[in-house]
Amino acid sequence: AVVGRERWFDSVDPVSNVFRMYGKLAPVQRTADGLSLRLPGAALTDGEVFTKPGSVAFVVALLWATTYDGLVSTPVVGDALGPLVDVGVPAVLLYLVVLGAGFAAFYGIYVLAARKSRETADTYVTAGAIGRWLAPSLLPIAAGYHLAHFLGYVVSLAPTIPEVLVGAVQQPSTGPAAVSVVLLPDWFGLVQLSFVLLGHLLAIWVAHSVAFELFPGARQPIRSQYPTIVVMIVYTMVSAWVVIAPTSAVPYV
Repeated sequence: AVVGRERWFDSVDPVSNVFRMYGKLAPVQRTADGLSLRLPGAALTDGEVFTKPGSVAFVVALLWATTYDGLVSTPVVGDALGPLVDVGVPAVLLYLVVLGAGFAAFYGIYVLAARKSRETADTYVTAGAIGRWLAPSLLPIAAGYHLAHFLGYVVSLAPTIPEVLVGAVQQPSTGPAAVSVVLLPDWFGLVQLSFVLLGHLLAIWVAHSVAFELFPGARQPIRSQYPTIVVMIVYTMVSAWVVIAPTSAVPYV
């Protein structure tokens, strides 16, 4: 009501922006002429995709948010925060600090990589412009880990949906007494890990394509990617470790 429908969904609403960004990876794209088929992620190579203020930080936050969701369910975080909770530090405050510190670290690493890319490419293009141009290459990593992290929930809880719907009709006041879940096989972790690796490979292709759009010649585009490749490897290593790490219930919520 205050800013208007178009401005709200275009610049303010985070859910709309998440769908818009992940939509860039889709093989079906909506254009001025209707629907078109493209290679997955090809829309991310259309020049400078993210031009709005805060877009780069939002992409990094999108990557970190899913990583954080998996990270806090690992025994490592539980063992680290447990002693602080035992001495009276509020658990909510601790998780908020981890959330903010992790985002600051992820974002700081990316900003540093953009500055280093300017040095390795030996270009007059500003570090901010390089960061905006290469930010779309982070989306495949975020999408790959998003799929790897939540696919297990979807598969294991798939039988729950019809049972809850039937229970809501038959027993609207109490619902079903129990629900069924699917036990995931041991090899399912490899499926999750493959999504992370595929996202990383797609990210490298996007970064390579965008770099050749931004920089002239053959050497500058390749040299500009050295720092971002390191960042992608770091992001993917963290995501892969979270996927294969044992999961424990978060004890301090």
